[in-house]
Amino acid sequence: MGTSAVILFKSGESIEINKLLLSLNELCNKEGLFHSHDLKKVDETGKLKYCEFCISDIPLKDSYDRQLCFGIADEPYPYKLVNLDWDSPEKDYFKTVVSGDFVENEDLLFKFLFAFLNDYPVAKVWIEEDWFYTLEDLKKIKASYNNNWCYIDPKNI
Repeated sequence: MGTSAVILFKSGESIEINKLLLSLNELCNKEGLFHSHDLKKVDETGKLKYCEFCISDIPLKDSYDRQLCFGIADEPYPYKLVNLDWDSPEKDYFKTVVSGDFVENEDLLFKFLFAFLNDYPVAKVWIEEDWFYTLEDLKKIKASYNNNWCYIDPKNI
C-alpha cells in the first residue's frame, strides 16, 4: 500500500461529478496532461456517482508507472465523509477526489493539484500524513519546488 492524496470540499459544497469531469478534461488539456476516465458506477436512477480518472504527462499507453489514477465521487457517497479536527469549528468534508499511490510521481501530483486548486481554491488537499495543503501552501511550494513537498508538513515550508 502506498501514499494517497485526497481533495476535500466542505460537505455540501463539492462539485457535481459530471461538471467536475468536464472541468478535469479542460484542466488536463490546458496543462498538457494525457487523461482518461473509466470504471463508472451509477445509482438506481442512472446518475453517475463514481468513476476513475487517470492522468499522465506521457501517453497513458506508454507507461503505467508514469500515471496517477483518482477515484472521483459524487456527493453523497458512502464512506466519503470525514470530520477533521484541524478545522475550527469542526466540519465534515467530502472526499471528492482520491488518488492512488503517487510515490515516484510526486511532481505529476503537484502539477495536477496546483492546477486543480487554482480552479477550485476552496478545496483542500489532504495527504495521508495528516497534512493539509491550501492553494496558498501550494504557491509557496511552487516558488521553491522540492520533489519531496508532500512529505513535508506545509507549516514547515
